[in-house]
Order: sequence, then C-alpha cells, then structure tokens
Amino acid sequence: MVGQKEIVAALKGLVDNDRVAHAYIFSGPKGIGKRTAAGIFSSLLLCENPTRGEACGSCMPCNLLSAGSNPDFYVIDTENSSISVDEIRKLQEDTIVRPMYSRYKVYLIAEADKMTVQAQNCLLKTLEEPHEYVVIILTVSNFSSLLETIRSRTVRYSFRKNTPQEVKAFLEARYGGGLRSIDFVTSYSDGNVGAAIEMINSEEFFNLREKAVELAFRLKDARLLDVFDAYHFFEEGKGSIDMILDIMLLLYRDLLIAKKAQKENILINSDKKDIILNNAGQFSTAKLIKNIEIIEYTRKNIKQNANYQLSIEVMLMKLQEAED
Repeated sequence: MVGQKEIVAALKGLVDNDRVAHAYIFSGPKGIGKRTAAGIFSSLLLCENPTRGEACGSCMPCNLLSAGSNPDFYVIDTENSSISVDEIRKLQEDTIVRPMYSRYKVYLIAEADKMTVQAQNCLLKTLEEPHEYVVIILTVSNFSSLLETIRSRTVRYSFRKNTPQEVKAFLEARYGGGLRSIDFVTSYSDGNVGAAIEMINSEEFFNLREKAVELAFRLKDARLLDVFDAYHFFEEGKGSIDMILDIMLLLYRDLLIAKKAQKENILINSDKKDIILNNAGQFSTAKLIKNIEIIEYTRKNIKQNANYQLSIEVMLMKLQEAED
C-alpha cells in the first residue's frame, strides 16, 4: 500500500512479537488506506505461518481469506447510513464460537462511525469482556463520533496523509507516466490515494473541471445576463459544489502565483500552465485575493444552509464585478 509505512510496520511487529491487543481503531480520511491496512493486519492474524511480517498465502486460512470465505473473518461493511444494534448483536453471537482454523477470530467493522449510539453501547460489552481469541478492528473517518468508552478500550492508529511524491509515484506505477492531469490530481487529492484513484477514473470529474475553469475565465468579462445564465452550471452540479468551488479556488491560486512568482513549476494546474500564464496579467493581485475570499465565503454560507441559489448568484456577480 502507499504510505502508512510506520503503521504497517507497527502492526506487523505486533504479530511478530505476540503483542496483539483485542481492539483497534484505524482513523483517518476516507480513501487514506485504513481498509487496506486492516486487510494486511487481518491476513497476518489469520495466517498459520506468518514470516517476517508477511502472510504465507498458501495455508488454509490464507486460501479461504483470499476466496472471501474464511469463517474466522467477520466483516460489517454496510452501504446504509447507519450500523444498527442488531448487526452488532449478530457479531457478538459469533464471538462465542471459537476460531475454526486460526489462533484469532478477526472482526472488521468498516466505517464504524456509522454505528448508532445503541450499537456502540452494545459493542462495548464485547470490548469490556473479550474472548482471548477475538480481535476487533474499527475503521473510522470521524474518531470523535465514537463514544469515549469505546475509544478508551481500543488502540488507535491515526493514518496520515501521503506525500505528493507518494501519490504521484503510485499513480505513475498504476496508470503510466503519461497520465493526463497527473500533477493536478496529485495536488487536488491532498495526500489521499483513494481520492486520486476516484478522480482518475471519473470522466465526470474532468468534465466538471473543464467547465469550472472555462467559467472562471469567462466571468472576467461577462455581462450581467451571462452571470445568471452561469447559475445553471452550479444548479446541475449542486451535488458536487465543494469540488467546483475547490477547482475555482485552485485556479485563482495559480493565477496569483503566476502573477507574483512567475514560476510555472509550482502551479497545481500545471497542465493548464499556458492559459494561466497568458491570462494572469488580466487580473490584479487584489482582485485574485478578493475572488478567493468570495468563494470561501460562499462555501461557508452553503455549509450553514443559506439559500443555495442566492448564495451562488451573489458569488457570480461579485466575481464578475470590475476591479476597483
């Protein structure tokens, strides 16, 4: 997996040194590698002959795990908005049965921050009096959503963001060095490999980006009528408004850098350096800074449930305003 080398090494060391605890929390943003690390850790715990931090891949537990049919590996991974108390009760009932093939029985609760309060309280009973063979792994994006009583009875591993170099190297290894917009995707993903992969495979994302960039430049000389027409783009992209605003922010940021530093090698939108360098002179530094502030203010208003259409239309009019 990309990055997280310290965490993976620590987990392997726990198995090698026979210091496995009963419950762990893997916390960090979605797509950062929590589930992958949980899979690696689980494979080591279930393997009959782990050697130097690697599962053998050939024993019965390994083969069953690879086939998705290891009875000693129990997963709760729901697409629903919450994990119910009934799902946790079923898990508890399963813990009564000793492992069939391995020393441990591993229970993975993905996106455990979806657990209702009742479900968390139910799980607490298992954490307080665990069987010696039970290992529970919780992956969460929002650590604070878990009850303090849950947090205090688990070992937490916080997953850091990957470096831009790690993300770019991974993308080049998987997709090839000629990948379009690789520098932009690397920067926009903010150290999250999962987010980078999702973007690379999303034609919708690239179409959205092209339209947002085109609109940002068009607003520079737009007539008032054009501003209201532009709202339709934001209405259609309402579900992706954070992404649209991010794209516009990064463009204005690059225009500001191109204007002040005149260094194309530090542009996030490096694949669009020609259009950025050619248009940077059309904006004053003050206008670019003001545009960035306008977008951030709009984002804040939308998050606070302000009227969406009014917020966007006001933003567009302010972005279109002539410089003082």
